[in-house]
Amino acid sequence: MANIKSYLDHIYLIIIFLLASSCYYENEEDLYRKLEEQVWSENLITFTKLDNVDESLVENQDRITDNVWITRGVSGGQIYNAVVENAPNKDVSPLGTEWAEGVINDYASLKYTTFRAVTVKPKDSVGKTYVVHLIADNIYLSIKIISWSGNQLGGFSYQRTSTP
Repeated sequence: MANIKSYLDHIYLIIIFLLASSCYYENEEDLYRKLEEQVWSENLITFTKLDNVDESLVENQDRITDNVWITRGVSGGQIYNAVVENAPNKDVSPLGTEWAEGVINDYASLKYTTFRAVTVKPKDSVGKTYVVHLIADNIYLSIKIISWSGNQLGGFSYQRTSTP
């Protein structure tokens, strides 16, 4: 009986080792670099979310990829990713994205951070251009903020590049 328990313990350890080693990445970037990097620099799309409309409806979300659906709540605040968030978090939203002020041709040399860190006050981002990294998809695209509603109305609009 002791030999069977020892044998099962040994098998258990091997399984744990195999599972752990198959999921190991040196860092998070290694995981996402498995997808081929894409740079979307063409085909401008304008997205507009009107004031006081339900952000959970598909027409009020910019569904960029299956992993990133950008919208903004009717209580104002900042944008968020409706795929993985129910509401914005000022410190990290929109999850799954990284932002840098600049132009798409410079995407590889820009320093990326959160939306709030790069815009400071989203209402002051109107007229500015940002490069956005969609992390899970490893896509870089350009977004120019066109409008940002105040008074907790939730409206905003931008132009962005799309698939080549």
